[in-house]
Amino acid sequence: MYLAQSAPTLLAATDLVSGSHRLYTIFVGVIVVLILIGGGARAAVSFFGGRIGETVAWAVVAIIVSVFVGGGYAIYVSTKRTVDQTGITTGQFGM
Repeated sequence: MYLAQSAPTLLAATDLVSGSHRLYTIFVGVIVVLILIGGGARAAVSFFGGRIGETVAWAVVAIIVSVFVGGGYAIYVSTKRTVDQTGITTGQFGM
C-alpha cells in the first residue's frame, strides 16, 4: 500500500525557507553593524589624527550606507511579502 508523504516534506521545506529568511535578516543586521563599526573606527582614527572634517564625513558616510543597506532589505522583504500574499508582481502595480 502506498501512502503519500507529501505533507511532512512540504512542512520541512516551509521551515527551511522560513529559517533561511531569518538567517538573511540576521546577516543583513550583522552587515549593517559592521558598516557602522567600520565607519566609526575610521572616524575615530581621523579624529585622533586631527582631521575633524574627515571625521564627520566618515561618520555620515557610514550612517548613509547602513541606512541604504538596511532600508533596501526592508523594501525587498515588504515587496516579497506583498507579492506572496496577493500574487501581484511589482511590474503590475502600474497597470
